[in-house]
Amino acid sequence: MKRALYSLDDEEFMTLLERTDGVLRSRNIPYMYVGGVATQAHIINYICKKEGTTLCELAHSNGFRIQDHLRATDDADITLDTRGISDGSSPVEAQREVMDVLREIEGEGLYTSPTSNHLVAIKLDRPGVRRPVFRLGLDTEAESPDSEVSFNLYYGPEDTNTRWPQEMMEFERQNYFDFFNTAKRISIPYCPAKNVDVNVKGIEQLLATKIARAREKDWTDLLLLHKHSLEAGEPINLDEVQKLLSAEDPKYHVPSELLMERFEKFRFLIK
Repeated sequence: MKRALYSLDDEEFMTLLERTDGVLRSRNIPYMYVGGVATQAHIINYICKKEGTTLCELAHSNGFRIQDHLRATDDADITLDTRGISDGSSPVEAQREVMDVLREIEGEGLYTSPTSNHLVAIKLDRPGVRRPVFRLGLDTEAESPDSEVSFNLYYGPEDTNTRWPQEMMEFERQNYFDFFNTAKRISIPYCPAKNVDVNVKGIEQLLATKIARAREKDWTDLLLLHKHSLEAGEPINLDEVQKLLSAEDPKYHVPSELLMERFEKFRFLIK
């Protein structure tokens, strides 16, 4: 079944992300949006700084195509630091807390959009500790299965996707908690009267992760992130990216040749 794809300019999607941020922060659970949401947030932050305007004004501009810059998605990848809830040996408490978080995100189910021009319906359609699903509605009930947004929740270093290549799994495990120390809180100028704040993976860490994964869509994201950072006058520290990718493998105590090859490919592409 065809699913809706969302960008940060979609008010129902941004309302869900903002509520998730507020609930996690109120419960003192460190978190980061990673993957596509983090990529969108960094890119739109760069563009808004460069253009001196807001996301909504850009999205409604005749000379700007939002789809050329933001790769739409139907999910949100979220890494959690639940060490304050669980010691890792018994994750039940952390998972129980997250289930409470999901119910609180839904709350009363109806909220004002960031521009205050719409009502957004949020419905927890499928609870789950790994991949819960919400349905959204913009000035309508959250009933359509086409409006689903899945959360991919990660609780710790061992909670990696087994479909990832081995080098990517090792990279994520080695850096999982360290990346929380470099997370960035981005205040996105959404409309003239409203900024939306979210926690995202730091730009160097996000770039390194995408180089490590090296899927076709990751290369597209990498080039867009690099391009917009330069245009905004905030160039990414590529030395830091290289340092992350060249760290010694914990098992063999040597840098991964594959990750370094991918980094060199990225350097070649941006010349």
